[in-house]
Amino acid sequence: MGAYRLLLAVLVAVSHMGKTFAGLNPGVVAVISFLIISGFVMTSLIERNYKAPENIGLFYMDRALRLYPQFLFYFFVSCAVIYFLLPGTPQAAELTLRNIAVSLPIVPLGFYMFGAAGSEILPPAWSLGLEMCFYLAIPFLIIYKARGVAFVLSVAVFMAACLGYINADLYGYRLLPGVLFMFLCGSYLYKPQAKGLTIAAGTALAAALIFVAIMAGLIERRPFNAEVTAGIALGVPAVYLLTKLKFHRVDEFLGNISYGVFLNHFVVMYFLRAFWPVAYDGYIVATVLTLSFLLSGVSYYGVERPVLKLRHALRAGVNNQADPRGPARSAHG
Repeated sequence: MGAYRLLLAVLVAVSHMGKTFAGLNPGVVAVISFLIISGFVMTSLIERNYKAPENIGLFYMDRALRLYPQFLFYFFVSCAVIYFLLPGTPQAAELTLRNIAVSLPIVPLGFYMFGAAGSEILPPAWSLGLEMCFYLAIPFLIIYKARGVAFVLSVAVFMAACLGYINADLYGYRLLPGVLFMFLCGSYLYKPQAKGLTIAAGTALAAALIFVAIMAGLIERRPFNAEVTAGIALGVPAVYLLTKLKFHRVDEFLGNISYGVFLNHFVVMYFLRAFWPVAYDGYIVATVLTLSFLLSGVSYYGVERPVLKLRHALRAGVNNQADPRGPARSAHG
C-alpha cells in the first residue's frame, strides 16, 4: 500500500498547485483514501497491541510518536521559510506566538475554520487535526463495540451535509462527525467478516450512485460533495485490494516517504515563491515534487526513523505484559 499512499500524497500536492481532473479536486479524493487507510491501520494496531482499556493511553503515545517528529520538523522549517523569505504575506501574519502555540497540539488545526488555529503555516496539517480526533475516538469504538452506532450517526451527518441541510464543506469533509464512517469503512476491512464487508461495499456502492447523481445534476453540487463521494467509491475497493498484496521493500520505502511529501510540499512551494513568481506549469510541478521527494527522504531517515525504534519498543512492552513468553514482533511501522 506504500506506493498508493505516495500517489495520494502527490495528488494532494498537485491539487494545492491548482490542478484538477475532470473538474474534480484530486486532493480531496485522495484525502478520503487516507481516511479509509487510517481506519484499517488503526484497527489493526489496536487489535494486535492495544485492545485493553488500560492500554488506550499507550495507543495515544504510539500515535504521537508517529505524527509528531516530521510534523514538528516541517512546521518549524515552514515557520523559518515564512519568517525569512515571505515577510508581509498572509503566511507571515500568522506567525504569532499564539498561533504557533495552539498549533503544536495538532488537534486545534482540525478546527481552524472556527479560529482555533491558523491554517497558513502548514496548510495540509488541518487533516492531521482530524486524524487526531479519530485517534482519540477509535480505541473506545473498538473496545466497547460501538462502531455500528457511530457509523450510522456519521452517515446521517454526512447525508445532511451532502444534501445541503448543513455546511457541506465542514460536515461532509473536514470534521469528524461527518467523516467518521469513512474511517470506519477502513476499520471494517481489517480481517473482514461478511457483515463488515457488506457495510464497506454497500457504502462504496451508495457513494458511487450519489456521485453519479451529483454529476448528472440530480443532486446539487456543493463544496466537495462530488469529490468525497468519488473518494469513497474508489477508496474502499482500492484499499481492500491493496491489503491483499504481499510485503515488498520498494513499496515500503515509497510508503515511508509519503508522509513527508504530504507535509512538506507547501514548504517547498513557499521556498520557491520567495525567489520568483510561481506559475505552476508542468516544469514547476515536477520541480516541487522532486524537491519534496528528496526532502522527505531526508526527514524520514533523519527524523522519523530514529523514533521508530521507540514505537516498536512501546508495542513490544505491551505485548510482553500480555504474553510473558516473549515479545511479539510486528511487521507494521
